[in-house]
Amino acid sequence: MSIASETHFSAPEVYGSRAIANIARALPFVERAYASVRFSILRPKLLSVMDLMLTDEGRILDVGCGFGLFAAYFGQTQPKRSIVGIDPNARRIDMAREVAKSIGCTAHRFHVGDVRDVPLQGSFDAAYVLDVMHHIPAEDQRPVLERLRDLLVPGGMLLIKDITTEPRFGLLFTEVLDRVMVGWKEPLAYRHHQDWGAMLTSLGFKVRIVRVPDVLPYPHVVIAATKL
Repeated sequence: MSIASETHFSAPEVYGSRAIANIARALPFVERAYASVRFSILRPKLLSVMDLMLTDEGRILDVGCGFGLFAAYFGQTQPKRSIVGIDPNARRIDMAREVAKSIGCTAHRFHVGDVRDVPLQGSFDAAYVLDVMHHIPAEDQRPVLERLRDLLVPGGMLLIKDITTEPRFGLLFTEVLDRVMVGWKEPLAYRHHQDWGAMLTSLGFKVRIVRVPDVLPYPHVVIAATKL
């Protein structure tokens, strides 16, 4: 019997809108409304692109995990993933733990802290940062990426979903929505995707970047950076 005939491939049974519905049922009303907004921005098709880029098992770091929405999503699509989420908001971390428990992601762990200095033990097979980098002050962005690089195993994947700076209308549209969420005082440090690519390359990553179109004018960009 050939190797090909012995190999079986299957898509996960829980994905897309079904996985999102499972998460929504685990949330109180207010947090459910917030989740609806987040998943309306990061739609199932966009999440599926990122899902394919992440390792299907092992330890994965979720930077700025919030209520644990994406840890819950990626944990459902590939149950062998053990996701470690970090966020500076203790209430959100408590909610993330409850969500993970309610949907059976018992290997997930969540910690209160800032990515710049939170104690983390061991290495990670992958890490993802979804719409968080532009909330980090510009002078801290490179040190954050350096830390994430050092936490990854050789060949580990750093997956960044963020907003690029073109077209200008798309950036302004996104910034208005960001301001509604975080207020007018928090600094926002957007970068062009070529800047992210150059920075990551200088830090020892092999970088691939894709622009992801949307029905809304979000200038989505997904950056897959493999540690060399």
